[in-house]
Amino acid sequence: MSEKMTNRLVIFKNGEAEDEVLLEAKNMVIGRDARSDIQLNDLSVSRRHARLTYIYNEYCLEDLDSTNGTILNEQPVTKRILKHGDLLRIGSFTLRYHGPDEKASEDELDKTVVIRSSEPAAAKPAARKDSSRVMLPKSAALRFFRGPQKGLQDRIDRSLYTIGQPGGEVAAIARRPQGFFLLHIGGDRYPMINNKEIQTTKGVQLNEGDMVEVGEHLVEISFKT
Repeated sequence: MSEKMTNRLVIFKNGEAEDEVLLEAKNMVIGRDARSDIQLNDLSVSRRHARLTYIYNEYCLEDLDSTNGTILNEQPVTKRILKHGDLLRIGSFTLRYHGPDEKASEDELDKTVVIRSSEPAAAKPAARKDSSRVMLPKSAALRFFRGPQKGLQDRIDRSLYTIGQPGGEVAAIARRPQGFFLLHIGGDRYPMINNKEIQTTKGVQLNEGDMVEVGEHLVEISFKT
């Protein structure tokens, strides 16, 4: 398997993963119309809702004057380059974008900048190996202390784990190359980490033993490296 991730979208509805679509064409239309490259068959989605255009080694998302708009990480957008881990909301669907490895993308971008520069690039010092390098967690476990799942434990074994019910407070724990991040998905109130409300669309990285509160749910997270 290649170290770089394939460009793809994981499609969720009502908190459940419904489909996974590989992004292989240069232009792909998302919409309700049966002729769409990615069909989302729901009246909350416009016939031609949004378009994905391949630029360099990432996809650019563009709203096609849809009725209900296109939401990226809880913010309405008209046009934006997607980054790995981005959450799109199109009608009643949530789509999670999986792009190339972020570090690899940065390296490729650096090369492009050097090629376009009119000044000679200074030689970079050789990178030193750091024996104390922090090991990122590979998996996570949850213990529920409050809510319908009180007393239960669960393991995060997928890229996006949702907490809460549609129509109420909903958050997600996203697994990214840098670790696990808590994202606000829906509801009037933002989730809380250790009694502190998070108010960012980029997500907040979780640490060992953090207590996460989403509506009536209270969970503790732990990791395995």
